[in-house]
Amino acid sequence: MQFYYEPIHQYLIRRRQKTHNPGPYLGQAYTVPREGEPGVRVRLYRPADDDGSLLPILFNVHGGGWIFGDAEGVDLQSQYLANHLRCFVVNVDYRLLDEKPFPYPQREVADAAAYFIARASEFHADPDRTAVMGYSAGGHIAAGAAMLLRDRGVKLTAQVLGYPFLNFIGFNCAEYTGFKGAFGAFFNRFAQDVLFETMPKETALLSPANAAPELLRGLAPAVILSCGNGDPLLPQAEAYAAKLQEAGVPTVYRKVKEAIHGFLEHNFKDDPAVFENEDEQDRLMREAVDFIAGQHIFGE
Repeated sequence: MQFYYEPIHQYLIRRRQKTHNPGPYLGQAYTVPREGEPGVRVRLYRPADDDGSLLPILFNVHGGGWIFGDAEGVDLQSQYLANHLRCFVVNVDYRLLDEKPFPYPQREVADAAAYFIARASEFHADPDRTAVMGYSAGGHIAAGAAMLLRDRGVKLTAQVLGYPFLNFIGFNCAEYTGFKGAFGAFFNRFAQDVLFETMPKETALLSPANAAPELLRGLAPAVILSCGNGDPLLPQAEAYAAKLQEAGVPTVYRKVKEAIHGFLEHNFKDDPAVFENEDEQDRLMREAVDFIAGQHIFGE
């Protein structure tokens, strides 16, 4: 990172420390080893009533605008998914963008997925039933990881994208993350100079909804959910669903009209980010998880 952006990095660290909710956690901490790179931090979950059967694998990718959030923030949610989708959940604690620029988080998720798929028997999991699932900025990272895995020849059964960010072209990063005024202008410079330091934002990996359909062929079947309640990312989800279908990728798209951005992650009683209309969003979250289960994302 360029030295003149160190103040923003320190600011983000302080802000994250203020909002961090320390354990205890439900998921088992684990580090995925990588040659020549730091290991990928993950947390592991199995159904509460695990009967020892071979489970499909779900790679869970939290949101947070690429500069906030962590795996611990979706700890309860990961256990909920393990229970209700009957799967082995790998909750990926990817490094945030003020630490490592794009496409580092996409690579971390892809590396973690490849590792567990290759060693599925060690974790009593099924390598032929695997899905990646992400939300908001995590949906963006999950979509990119699905591309990297396709290019490596690692097969996913599905990709599930919740209210995903999918296109940087013409997008104001400062507005998206809530920064305004002079600091917002400074953050936009930070985004351009640091986040895209090693890869242009126009590439399919970083702006998949802007990609030519031929670059999307062969991707894992997709389930895409958007929020209809004023979410600015709604058009991106619709555009990507259409692009995937044009590319011949089986795609299910559903708009949850009453849902608020983040409803799939922050609906748990001891989560500090619960919504004011928690009961309604909780109902929508549960219905959405049932809908995802009904799509047989791990196969029949």
